[in-house]
Amino acid sequence: MSLTYSQTVIDARLNGVVTALGASASLLLKDGSTTVSTIALASPVGTVNGGILTFSGTLLDDSADATGTVDSAVILDSTGATAISGLTVGIPGGPQDIIISNGLNSKLITAGQVVALLSAQITGS
Repeated sequence: MSLTYSQTVIDARLNGVVTALGASASLLLKDGSTTVSTIALASPVGTVNGGILTFSGTLLDDSADATGTVDSAVILDSTGATAISGLTVGIPGGPQDIIISNGLNSKLITAGQVVALLSAQITGS
């Protein structure tokens, strides 16, 4: 039998994530083990409503770190430790956790390119 949490508990767990990430968390867009882009997150990172943590602020990397096709995302807390991994990444129209834009409607990012997060959410359970 699987566990089922109330909406109140799910929201409390996600608010715990917001607190745990701290004041200077970052999101890394990855191609395998290579970090393609690093995006500083707002403080706090976002808001929780209805079991969904929606990241807020201007989520932008003015100059991508490397060239690669983004296949996942990782969030580091304020200490630089991995807090969340396994986030999916896509382009507009996709159902992924993180939706990016590089002006080309592609997950291929070139070093030095501007990368914007159009949306970023984590659904609690």
